[in-house]
Amino acid sequence: MEKRRRENNMTGRKLLIGVLTYRNGAFIAGKTYLTRLALVAETYGCELVVYSPADICEEKNIVRGFAYDKKEKKWEAKKTRTPDIVYDRFSNMTPEIFKKYAAYRNKSRLVYLNSRFAHKWNAHQFFSGHSDIAPHLPETMRVQQGALGKLIRKYPVLYAKPVNGSGGKGIIRIQRKHEIFEMVGRDKTGCIIRNTIRSLPAAERYLLLWCQRQGRTFILQQGLDLALLPGFICDSRVLVQKNEVGQWIITGIVGKQSPQQLITSNLQSGGRAIPIKNLLTLRFSPEETESILQGIKQVSLLLPQHIESKFGSFIEFGIDIGIDTKGQIWIIEVNTKPNRELFRLAGLIETYKKAVEMPIRAAIHQISSPYL
Repeated sequence: MEKRRRENNMTGRKLLIGVLTYRNGAFIAGKTYLTRLALVAETYGCELVVYSPADICEEKNIVRGFAYDKKEKKWEAKKTRTPDIVYDRFSNMTPEIFKKYAAYRNKSRLVYLNSRFAHKWNAHQFFSGHSDIAPHLPETMRVQQGALGKLIRKYPVLYAKPVNGSGGKGIIRIQRKHEIFEMVGRDKTGCIIRNTIRSLPAAERYLLLWCQRQGRTFILQQGLDLALLPGFICDSRVLVQKNEVGQWIITGIVGKQSPQQLITSNLQSGGRAIPIKNLLTLRFSPEETESILQGIKQVSLLLPQHIESKFGSFIEFGIDIGIDTKGQIWIIEVNTKPNRELFRLAGLIETYKKAVEMPIRAAIHQISSPYL
């Protein structure tokens, strides 16, 4: 690292890493993580500037963004040149905000660490075409007239999810008990909404109206029995990242759990992080646990290669993997802009530190001369 820092400084111009994110006034999305990232960048002899699509003019080679002042321990406005390479962390899925971001990314000519991926429905269709991935996918349909009736006959529990969404917001769980439909949802503000409906036609009308009010396209997905602990929803987050020579590795795996009434195990929805082995051994034998972990690793390393074959280069994925009560491995979601706080909250501090460091190392590896 010291050698690379000296080499960067010898050029007379430090490698400038840009981070594209959402900003509203002084609010910068993901500021805690970005602060840690800025400190890591400094140890590698790099500079880091954070900006939103509205803060950059590529034609004039100008960014009016923010840089972290280590001495003052705060982010300060900074005008600088356009970055040498960009780490895209933009994750605000509010339709009107996301539309502006997408328009900017489509016309941008900068070098990016991560390409853009598909939304949940298109991703499901893409994964379904791979013979080794398809068996791990829950049955999924787009929400439309007749979809609820078709799937609820096969599965007593379904989940409706926005195709562009995060943090568990907008998701609704539909549970059928005879001819009673219990609907428990988390609206776009994060508030829990409950309703009991006594007929399939009424339940379908409620679902279609729910999706319409959220202002997004939804998918309807097979519910999985993830209650590895009675009364709790349990799943896992796998963080796969490219190392300094461009190889995919598993940085860490962590378990997540939350009370069943919270709908999902997402931390933003009230879930908690625990070491994955601690979670699995509560339900499975040591031999079964090891077999499940090997299966998780195999699937998790298969996904990045398949995605890059169509969508271009990436440096990391957060893969949500469910393990049902029979030990079956399910791919719940693939996130291109993953949260790594799970590892810190589970007490996996070294894994967390590595997870923060890897994007900077990947940026240094990817950028061309004179920085390598």
